[in-house]
Amino acid sequence: MTTSTPSSSHPLRLTDVGDVIAALPALMGFPPMRSIVVMCLTPTGDAPTRPNGRVASIGAVMRHDLVLPGPGESVPELMRAAFRRFCAVCAREGAESVVAVLVDDDLADRHDPVIADVCRLVDDFADHLDAVGIDLAGVYALPEITGGATWFVPGQDITGSVADPGSSVVAAARVFEGSPIRGSRTELAALLAPYPPAVRQEVARCIDEVVETRDREYERCAREGGGERADRLELETVLAHIETYAAGTDPSASDIAELAVLLANRTVRDAAMGLATGPLARPAERLWTELARALPDPERADAAALVGFGAYVRGDGPLAGVALAAALESDPRHRLSDLLDQALQAGLRPESIRGLAETGHEIAARLGLELPRGDELS
Repeated sequence: MTTSTPSSSHPLRLTDVGDVIAALPALMGFPPMRSIVVMCLTPTGDAPTRPNGRVASIGAVMRHDLVLPGPGESVPELMRAAFRRFCAVCAREGAESVVAVLVDDDLADRHDPVIADVCRLVDDFADHLDAVGIDLAGVYALPEITGGATWFVPGQDITGSVADPGSSVVAAARVFEGSPIRGSRTELAALLAPYPPAVRQEVARCIDEVVETRDREYERCAREGGGERADRLELETVLAHIETYAAGTDPSASDIAELAVLLANRTVRDAAMGLATGPLARPAERLWTELARALPDPERADAAALVGFGAYVRGDGPLAGVALAAALESDPRHRLSDLLDQALQAGLRPESIRGLAETGHEIAARLGLELPRGDELS
């Protein structure tokens, strides 16, 4: 699986290989394991783009599961497909060079015969990059990213030590911004893991009752004041649920069912995307997460998509990827999730999709509501 962490508008500059590797858990949101991580290096104008003691400006960061070829085998097509995606993102970023870090517990011994397989994989990646005019500036391998771990250059007698990931400047910035660093990708995936069947079955039973009630209410409002008035009342109900949740009241099974039915109204769901850039962003995302865990399929897809969108907008690519994967697993034909997932896999920056949040504000305004705004994501 490929995870892309789109570059921010403030590129990161690091000057040592050990610092670069130590920053990866914060850049990815979790410590990558059994992974190849690729970092785009873009021109800074004041130093060559190399991480060997000189300033490097790091743009987009991408990850893919590491699959090594067996002895005498060709590089797996799965990896070549990942290399093509990496190259496309790097070319669009305007990267002159890239750095790759291979993390796998099989890489504990730099003299192990498996290193020959690593070198063949690296050579194949370098060929892909060369075809688009990008240089492979450095490749570093290690068994895990921990403070004091030894990294090495495959096939060469070059080693170094990893700085403390918890003390990296990137980790400090991420904590300051309120973004957690998870212990593993498994921990990340657990954030969207479905609740036990009994919980989801109770919510499913409530959905059947809520659908009938909400349909009658929508039809009544539409007759009395038109479709926009009916949509407005449904959006107001969603906002009321978020405010209640933000105040500390957990949603009941019937509340979750009602929200699922309301989000099935595409006008309401698309308007709710505007919350991702305002002061209600965090409570809204937590509530969408509750829905994504408690709802049955395919109803959970809308909530998971909203989690993915909010995470994407604030630059949390790993969480966005997990949420969008959950949405598409719930409903493979979910159009919004598919579009967002394609954008994420292509490495589009958060600002490229932020306009969808503004569209949400415009939809709400058309309905006569003003969604709360804020200069920062809350």
